[in-house]
Amino acid sequence: MSYRDAVKAAKYAGGANEQATALHERRLETVAAGAGYFDFDEPRGVVLHVVPTGVYDDGYAIDLSERGVLPEANPTRPAQLPVLGGDDARGTWTADGFGAYVASNDPDGRCAGYAHLFSNGVVESVSALPFGGSSTDVGAPRLDGRTVELATVVCVRRYLRVLSYHQATAPIHVALSVYGTEGCPLDPGDAAEPRKIREDVLAPFPVSLRNFDADVRAELADPIDALWRAAGHPGSPFFADGEWTLRSAFEESR
Repeated sequence: MSYRDAVKAAKYAGGANEQATALHERRLETVAAGAGYFDFDEPRGVVLHVVPTGVYDDGYAIDLSERGVLPEANPTRPAQLPVLGGDDARGTWTADGFGAYVASNDPDGRCAGYAHLFSNGVVESVSALPFGGSSTDVGAPRLDGRTVELATVVCVRRYLRVLSYHQATAPIHVALSVYGTEGCPLDPGDAAEPRKIREDVLAPFPVSLRNFDADVRAELADPIDALWRAAGHPGSPFFADGEWTLRSAFEESR
């Protein structure tokens, strides 16, 4: 389903959170079927949506024209619209807004991931799993759980900053899913032993952030823990005594 059709279909799902959920589910199906932006077509991936509450308000839109983009939130700068787990992103205007994408290392040149900022304020971020891997990998590859968790929090923080500069409306709904992951070992590094993910599609309920300055890691605790629980862990292994052990790495990358 195209993005525009997904937005229309989700309009009558209920309140803002239900609309964000419906939009995410429809786009997740589309991406997993190989019809993402920039010819994204990968067997395993992570799909993330950041949806401001005002998306369905009449006439609501953010100005993505070159004159309307604030310097601090210019999506043509890769640091402002990062791709999950990707470097050397290339930016381009699209019919629906602006997108940054990372090319795959495969000979066919497929897209390894992208982040798209739509004119209605929604951010869609999609990346192949594992980050930096090849779509030609045989079998179930090992996923770097530390990088997945840290990159997700860093990117959501950046997306919120861009939307805040463009005066998008809060609360903001964040939906995160992974697909094609059944049998993939989720590797937490030295924090614990790798364990295989038991589910092919993991789609936790979205979370709602009251403002753009929210503690992203704290707000995303439930969906991140759900990913680790799918691999048999009680939750993220990067929490000790109530503290997120990746906090310093997060602060350095902000």
